[in-house]
Amino acid sequence: MTIRVLESGVNVVDVFFNFNLSDTDTYDFELTSQYSHQTIQIPNALISSNQRYSRMQLLFPAGFGDEHKNGIYNWTLKLSGETDFIQKGLAKIITEPGGDLGTISYDAGVDAENRVADVYFRPNY
Repeated sequence: MTIRVLESGVNVVDVFFNFNLSDTDTYDFELTSQYSHQTIQIPNALISSNQRYSRMQLLFPAGFGDEHKNGIYNWTLKLSGETDFIQKGLAKIITEPGGDLGTISYDAGVDAENRVADVYFRPNY
């Protein structure tokens, strides 16, 4: 999925899922950066749903497109308050950066600062 978020104003983006969602439930749409591993909760509203697909509007906050958030994100769709996901996948976020520099440091996801490697040699006979 590719999502384009404009630099100015509040951005509403329509996304489509190829499965049926219930009109009576509320959902959490989360984006997790593959670079910094920070999770962003995106407000959403289910617009329509039928047997073939569901249409949801994502409401990106004002200034989101000006924060240099270009990149690849893992998205997760869950029922509100639940831990199990309904669907997950990859999303490419495209913004028009022009404001604050992207100064978030890289997080490898593991403590690699004091890692010491063991080296084993096999003797040549």
